[in-house]
Amino acid sequence: MKIVQISDTHVSHRGGPTTENFRRLAEHLNEVVRPDLIVNSGDVVVIHPDNTNDRAHARELHNALIAPLLVVPGNHDVGEPGTSPWAGLAVTDERVAAFEATWGPGHWRHDLDGVILLGINSELFGSGLEREALQWRWLENTVAELPAGVPVLLFLHKPVWTVVEGPTEHQFDIGSASGERLLGLFAETNLRAVGSGHLHRYRQKRRGTVTEVWAPSTAFVSEDDLGLPEGRDEVGYIEYVVEGGEVTATYRSVPEMVKVTPYEVPDVTDMIAALSTP
Repeated sequence: MKIVQISDTHVSHRGGPTTENFRRLAEHLNEVVRPDLIVNSGDVVVIHPDNTNDRAHARELHNALIAPLLVVPGNHDVGEPGTSPWAGLAVTDERVAAFEATWGPGHWRHDLDGVILLGINSELFGSGLEREALQWRWLENTVAELPAGVPVLLFLHKPVWTVVEGPTEHQFDIGSASGERLLGLFAETNLRAVGSGHLHRYRQKRRGTVTEVWAPSTAFVSEDDLGLPEGRDEVGYIEYVVEGGEVTATYRSVPEMVKVTPYEVPDVTDMIAALSTP
């Protein structure tokens, strides 16, 4: 069983390097990798969750993927929780509903031969929305029904474990309270890997019996000095192989994909400038 995680695709209807990287990735996955399933762990669109043109273009690009596709939202897809979301883009019911109208439910369970995949909306944690309570209820019921011994892979946009100790300007993870509650739910399950994105950096770290995986972006690397732990600033994807009850996760690159920074993507710089203008 081969599962591919792509993340932080940041595609724009205006085209540019992020869209070209996605097209090269799609061709590689279709012709070379041929996975059983693909998961996009969020930040599908370039910057703004309300840009319907970007969302429609992203859907069209993803339709080119041959393997079945599951998607969870990132902060650029639905907004962020908390009192100080990035650029003032807060998660709202309307933004989540718009995402789900295009991609399907923001949380889901998908059973494959010998493995169970769960996806959740990280941007609801700490939001105070009724959708947060509904997702927690779904999680509790779903985890309680997981069959004993079957490997479980969990996907979400932001990391579960704390990324940087102390206060930070950016929301790097889902917060310690939500993280502890979430991991507590899985304490009696065979959770084998947690795949996230958001940081535009590849890293694997063992957390007891669980492998934490930070997926790289397919769009661009982040070379800003944000004080993040060590990792690989590369574009690419993660390949999970499930065999005999064991799960391995491996970083993969695509030779044709171009490694750029966000400052080399006009849609990123233009949108950030527009959001920063009073």
